[in-house]
Amino acid sequence: MKTVRLKYPYVAVMKDGSLSYGGNQGWFSGRTLKKYGCGVIAGTDILLYLSLHKEYCRGKEFKEEEDNGIWEEERYQELVRIMHHRYFPLIPGFGMPVWFLAAGINHYFHKSRIPLKISFGVLGRNIWIRTAAMLAHDIPVILAIGPNLSLFRRKNKLNFYVRKGEEYSVACQAAAHFVTVTAMEGNYLKISSWGKEYFLDIQEYMDYVKKHSSFLISNIFYIRKR
Repeated sequence: MKTVRLKYPYVAVMKDGSLSYGGNQGWFSGRTLKKYGCGVIAGTDILLYLSLHKEYCRGKEFKEEEDNGIWEEERYQELVRIMHHRYFPLIPGFGMPVWFLAAGINHYFHKSRIPLKISFGVLGRNIWIRTAAMLAHDIPVILAIGPNLSLFRRKNKLNFYVRKGEEYSVACQAAAHFVTVTAMEGNYLKISSWGKEYFLDIQEYMDYVKKHSSFLISNIFYIRKR
């Protein structure tokens, strides 16, 4: 696949003297947000990015922020809590269903009179076409890594890689998780998760969905003009 990426650097938070790559629910003290808040982070971060780089996407929550894309941790946490309260509710012990996340972003678009809309899920064969199109229009892409559907085998997870030079090595694994895609680079997706830069193997994602999950719950959130 061709290389396509966001036009500007992704949202960064100054944390303990270094810059993150997006936000991290692990920074928060509340159990529900800390354990199940990946959707809140993904939703907040893409709206932050859009507000910084597309004037028509700036809602009132972001109007007073500087345009450098770097956030102090305290202010970032405050903003996430505001977005959680206003747009991204969580179900204790479960997290955020995909339709909650889509509804929250659409609520933000409608309330701020932003001429965009978001929906969850495209045909499996169109996922990467739509992902590339959004990135080409400088729109980050929320990707859902759904849970395992098998009643007997629920331990399958997707590999997250780090890159050193031309080599990719497994750093961790995840399932039932939201990440944000910031680039497509050959056979890999560059993503933000837990405040770090990782890579997903595109074919491994497709295999995971077909063998262990479903495109009904493992898919992208597609943003387009209203």
